[in-house]
Amino acid sequence: MSLVSPLSASLGFSEAIAGIAATAAQREREQRLPHEEIAALKALGFGALRLSADDGGRGVSLSGLFAVARDVAAADSNIAHAFRNHFWQVEAALERRDHPFHAHVLDLARRRKTIGLSFVESDATAAGARPSRVLSRLEWDERRQVYVGSGDKVYATGNLYNDAFVGLAVESRANGTVQYVLERGEGVGTEDDWQGFGQRLTGSGTARFRDVVVQPRHVYAPDPPKVPEAAPWGFTFHQVYLTNCIAGIVRRVVLDAVEVLRARRRNFYHGEAAQPADEPALQALLGRIRAYAASIEASAERAVQALQHAAQSRGTRDDYAATLAATLAASEAKVVIDDLAPQVASWLIDLGSGSVVSSAAALDRHWRNIKVLASHNPRLYKERLLGQNLLTGQLPPTGAFF
Repeated sequence: MSLVSPLSASLGFSEAIAGIAATAAQREREQRLPHEEIAALKALGFGALRLSADDGGRGVSLSGLFAVARDVAAADSNIAHAFRNHFWQVEAALERRDHPFHAHVLDLARRRKTIGLSFVESDATAAGARPSRVLSRLEWDERRQVYVGSGDKVYATGNLYNDAFVGLAVESRANGTVQYVLERGEGVGTEDDWQGFGQRLTGSGTARFRDVVVQPRHVYAPDPPKVPEAAPWGFTFHQVYLTNCIAGIVRRVVLDAVEVLRARRRNFYHGEAAQPADEPALQALLGRIRAYAASIEASAERAVQALQHAAQSRGTRDDYAATLAATLAASEAKVVIDDLAPQVASWLIDLGSGSVVSSAAALDRHWRNIKVLASHNPRLYKERLLGQNLLTGQLPPTGAFF
């Protein structure tokens, strides 16, 4: 098993990904945010993978994007996670590239900038509620001929590293909802106040916007509502991306397990071999870790391929069925992977025993990172939906946070 896939190697990411992997444990120990590592990936065009070569990108397919992102997650899941909202914005823009708002998003990606979100988690209680606004209003400043807004976003994953932010607001003159692209500048502040026990370096703290200036050319009327027959599950990408990150962590567990077993010098007195690497029980456990990891990656890849098919079916008569199938496949993958991945991370500790519990190795980060990623959109609701769907044909909710 290799850290880097052939696709990442062909794109020239091998050295960067290997470097990220080599320093991940040290960053975890020191709680050092990966500003330099993320900047290096941006410069290599990681954020522009989905743009065509003619548009300054790498021309990678949607499934290819997930393959490279999984490699980055295997190196450091914090960094892969920090790019999720950017990739979603690019993906949405590619579907509507002729719209001025989306054209600007693609131009930012072309210039090796990354885009975060300035939506907040919904405070509504209704099932399927969508995100609410951070900048509740954009007030028109007649003297400067610009818009001005203020607001806060909690859990702003990746925003510490992002160059621009996308959100919704009410435009003061027409009193209608608009989309905006706000580039980082005066009045934009991001804090590293995320207190999670895992994914500590994702930049998931609070983003604050104080009297920020938004240029009128970056404010646009939202797209019209989709036609009734269009598939309503537009946010499956988010779930597949998180599950894909967990699959990357599990691959790293396998690689670390090999190194742990090779490095052990003392076996238990009741063992059967002089060296731990020759111990049958430990060899079998390593084989189990490998097998479970392969199954986890296969389950994640199945969801990725379903999402790829759904993307290719947009606007065709297969759109609805393919998008529903992708959402169900994403749910199935999450249920299985969220259950198995923490167990695989725990087996790494069993394999190394007392040799690996030192905080210097930071191997506990794998379990912690898996559990924090898995806490997004709890699998209990996915399990129930999958059961209901089999029994009654119940359809998944359409909100962003399922």
